[in-house]
Amino acid sequence: MFARLASFEGGNVEELRRMNEERRAGEGTGMPEGIRRIMVLNDKDANRRLFVAFFDTREELDAAQAGFESMGDDVPEDVRGRRTSVDVYEVLYDGEP
Repeated sequence: MFARLASFEGGNVEELRRMNEERRAGEGTGMPEGIRRIMVLNDKDANRRLFVAFFDTREELDAAQAGFESMGDDVPEDVRGRRTSVDVYEVLYDGEP
């Protein structure tokens, strides 16, 4: 399994929450193909977020890159924040303690 971590600064957390609720309500995911799971971590004090997307294979992750880039067209920077980095990691362990 592989994880793509994208860091963001700034943005509007409440609007992001609203958009995520709409997605969960079935109005479309807007996410690239191949994603197994998504996790978004928020540091309220620093106004930063970490968006983690999990994929079964590196090939699926690589194929999703264009989709991630086009997400900026759907979620304006004043909502999502400014992307500060993107990293990819192989997941060595994923499970309950």
